[in-house]
Order: sequence, then structure tokens, then C-alpha cells
Amino acid sequence: MMQTTHLSEEDTPVPSGVTPDAAGVYQTAGKAFDLIDRHRTPPSPQAYALWYAYVSGNDPLLVARVDEVIAAKGELSLYDIESIHWELVATGAGDAATMQIGDAIEREIESVLGIIRQGAASNDVYHASLSAVGSRLPDSPSVEDLAGLISKLVEDNRRMAETTQELSQGLSESQTQLEALNQELAEAQSQSLKDPLTAIPNRRAFAKRLDENIADAARTGKTLCVAMADIDHFKKVNDVYGHPAGDAFLKMFSTLITRNIKGQDMVARIGGEEFAIILPQTEIIAAYNLFVRIKSVLKASELVLDDGTCISGITASFGVACLEPGMNANDLINQADKFLYEAKNAGRDKVKAAGF
Repeated sequence: MMQTTHLSEEDTPVPSGVTPDAAGVYQTAGKAFDLIDRHRTPPSPQAYALWYAYVSGNDPLLVARVDEVIAAKGELSLYDIESIHWELVATGAGDAATMQIGDAIEREIESVLGIIRQGAASNDVYHASLSAVGSRLPDSPSVEDLAGLISKLVEDNRRMAETTQELSQGLSESQTQLEALNQELAEAQSQSLKDPLTAIPNRRAFAKRLDENIADAARTGKTLCVAMADIDHFKKVNDVYGHPAGDAFLKMFSTLITRNIKGQDMVARIGGEEFAIILPQTEIIAAYNLFVRIKSVLKASELVLDDGTCISGITASFGVACLEPGMNANDLINQADKFLYEAKNAGRDKVKAAGF
């Protein structure tokens, strides 16, 4: 098992004056830069976005994939970066936004490097000036000569102070810009985990959370249930009332489930009219009763369209599975899908689970 590559908070010092919120972004960005250098990763917006996501640790799939590649090769090649980035970083509606932010970050980093190079050049000039004055001091025969040297030194020092102030201002502005860009990058990546229609988590977010919950259940021995839900005869809603009505019903259904689950639970839209619900620390009987209640509320609900048309009597079917020893994510999903098909075959508007 490879030793983790993650860094401690002390690895990237935060400049004075940085707010606590910005400090977290600064730390994450600094660690990403460090990893680019440590693993000889060719610098690019994609590489930065990948390492930023890796350091943030919000995506276990990405972290595991990067660790796997580094364990095998000792570095990330351009091909590895492209593959992992497009598979796990730039997915969903946030792709374009993520890449645009990555490009902006690269430009800002180049600006910072330019400021640093300018500062180094200014320091070299000042150092040369001091050396020249120092070499002439022993040969100064008069007070006038000494006064001239001091005057030159004072003038050089004044120019150096002005240059330092300008560089400091430039670095401060670039730091502010980088913090804003990193925040935008984090927001874009967050948006890539949401379904754009219902604003609930999407399939990728569901897979990520399910892996986390299965790992937690395996470690603690706590129960875990997963349900698959499918709106019955949803195609008829679109055919009869139009797709805007279908979209409105999807939003209503997602809201209904969200309002009836706990804070630790998750509902995600994983397909057209298909939803998945994760219920950590929930027994199978409690999960079954929950979806019986949701099913009943849905059947009694009405959706009023903008033109006054009222849609009612639409139902949904549910399949519920409980995590058992040795099961992985696919096993659990397949089990819930099996019960969902049983509910459909039993006439729809049903909840099916082991023993029910």
C-alpha cells in the first residue's frame, strides 16, 4: 500500500494578512504546486486542476487513481494527466468553467513568476551598486568624494524602495486574484457534482458518496441502505403534457424525497426519471417504511402547471437493499435495482425489499 502523498498544513506557510477562508485556499494551492514539482508533473491548467482536486481530498476516486498511478510509475505523465483529468476532474456541466478557470490561474501564476523575476533583477542591480560603492570607499581621498558616494547610495536605495513597493503591490494583487480563481475552481467542481435540472447531486456525486458510506460501514459495522426509485409511466407525462411539465414533475419528486430524508442521507438523480437514495445508519424496515410514506404522499400530490392544468395520480416504484458483508457498491446497487424491477413487475406504485 502506497504511503499517502498529502502534505501537512505546515508545508505551505500562509502570508500575514490572509483571512482564514482565503488561507485554506492558499494552503491547497500551495500544496498543489508542491506536488507538481515533487512528482515531476508537466505544469498545465489540467495538471493544476488535478492536483488541486487531489489535495482537497473531496473525491476519493480521484485520490485513489492518482495514488495508483504514482505507485506504479513514480510520476504522472501527460497521458496520465489527460486521462484522469477528463475522467474524474472535468466531467459534467462544469467542464468548460473548470478549464477556463485553470487557464486564468495559469496566466496569473505566470504573472507572479514575472514579478519575482523582476524583483530578483532589481536586487541584482542594487547589489551591484552596493559592491561598486564598497570597492571605491577605500580610495576616496576627500569628503566630497565620500559625499558623492553616499548620495549615489541614497538614490539607489530610494529607487530600490520604490521598486520593492511596486513588486509588493503586484504580488498582493496576484495573491488576491489567485484566491478568487481558486474559489471559482472549487465552485465549478462543486457544480459538476449537481444535476442541473433538479439541483440535487448527480450520478458522479452519488457514486462518490456511496463509496465513502460503504467504507464507513465496513469500518464501524453500521447499517447502510440504498434505494432506487423510478417514476411510473413518466414518458406519458412528457407525451401528454410536454417536456416542461415533465421537468416540473422531476423537480417536485426530488423535493419530496429531499424533505423526507435526514441530513446524513442523500438523494441523487442518476438518469432521466431514475433516482437513487443513500440511507446511512438505517435499518431495512425503517427504509422500507420511509419509502412507503413517500410513495403515498407522491400519489396524493398534485402538480399545477402554468396554464392551470392539474396533474395528479402519478406514482413511483422503489427498490431497497441493505449492505451485507462482502458487498461492494455495484453489488448494493444491483440488489436495489433487482427489487425495483420486482416493484415494477408487481404493478408499479410499490416498494420492494428483502422480506417485504
